[in-house]
Amino acid sequence: MLKRGTAVRLLSVALGASLIFTGCGKSGGEGASGQPSESASASATATESVGKPGEKLKLTLMIAPVDDPSGKVEEQMVAEHFKDKYDITFKPWDSNVEKTLKTTIAASEPIDVAMYWPGAMETFVDSDMALDLTPYLEADGGAWKMTFVGNALDAGTYGGKVYAVPYAAVYPLLEVNKDIADQAGVTFPDGPLSWDDFMQALETIKEKTGIVPLGLYKDWGPWVPRNNLMTVWPDEQTRSDFAAGKIPFTDPLAVKAFEASKELYDKYVYPGKGALSTTLEQVNVAFKAGKVAVKANVNILAAQSVKESGLANVQIVSWPNMGLNHVLGGSNGYMIPANVPHPEASIEIVKYLTSAEVLQKRVDTGAPVTVSGVKSDDPNFALYAKDIANIQTEEVMHLSTKMIDILNAKMPANYIFNGMASLEELEKLRLEAVKP
Repeated sequence: MLKRGTAVRLLSVALGASLIFTGCGKSGGEGASGQPSESASASATATESVGKPGEKLKLTLMIAPVDDPSGKVEEQMVAEHFKDKYDITFKPWDSNVEKTLKTTIAASEPIDVAMYWPGAMETFVDSDMALDLTPYLEADGGAWKMTFVGNALDAGTYGGKVYAVPYAAVYPLLEVNKDIADQAGVTFPDGPLSWDDFMQALETIKEKTGIVPLGLYKDWGPWVPRNNLMTVWPDEQTRSDFAAGKIPFTDPLAVKAFEASKELYDKYVYPGKGALSTTLEQVNVAFKAGKVAVKANVNILAAQSVKESGLANVQIVSWPNMGLNHVLGGSNGYMIPANVPHPEASIEIVKYLTSAEVLQKRVDTGAPVTVSGVKSDDPNFALYAKDIANIQTEEVMHLSTKMIDILNAKMPANYIFNGMASLEELEKLRLEAVKP
């Protein structure tokens, strides 16, 4: 199966967002780095020596992605908070982070804390290069663990152990111009939205108001069939079997997922003809002008989007599902190499970085986070993170890079124009991926 790190940035290239992926990491034992396993780590949590008396430990952190202004603010907060305890150097973070981490780990000069995607930790877990954070999360009656909302920690969990903790989760949602919905007599639920109810709402809006129901940026179009393929199954076992490549793309339910995507584009996506090439600016302008009733967006952009629309009555609605209550998504977070010389110091840094004190700064910019205890004046703020617990971690496209290319970049257009022939192409890739 394809390593998840290869596909980690696929939720939206434009956003630099990441998908959550699953897999079973190795568990127990002593890794290649010589890092003790769970029981030894747990016994050391309160007793580790952190350096000679009067001497500050030297730590190197790589925590601020170049495209994340909040990262620089957090560097400053960490430096100030620990100025009397640690001598901290901040290393520039860039897209070569995986290579940098592996190189420094192999040289026994590991970065003490690094920003990394919890859903892409498999490559480090399988190589015993990541510190098991479980004992630290569960210490003191699980005090740290309980600060994370919903099942946010699942993103970095492998083989029942947590190897990375998230600070922000990313997933799609809908912004509804409630004035238009009210005009059409349509009510969207505060909870899960079924695909059938979603389609009926769009049809009613179209009939009653003459307004195009849905604005969907072209690069986010693949979310529709991908989420449908994740939620169309009758139960979790069948869903998981499909994600593992055990069910063909020609299965009636898989076809139903693609047919539903095609129907959406055929009937309801702005501006009609040419909907597959709609730019984000076109969608934003149309939504602001009341030419589109519903806008597809990403949760971390929703606050700014609502503000810039100038609309006084916007409802945040869950992404529609075809049965199972899941949504595709991803997260950013922190990991600690297994062979850091002072794991207690690294843990202390990560605890601070995932505290409400630090993450409140992100909340102040309108971005939802994965911990409790933060506050916002935005009445919709809690809604931007309400579906974190519903993020699903398995997708069939992770079986191969070719499948990723098709499902994340060429659908739903391939199915709209080529029908079953496009699924037969995917079926060949599935068989290649699962053959012994």
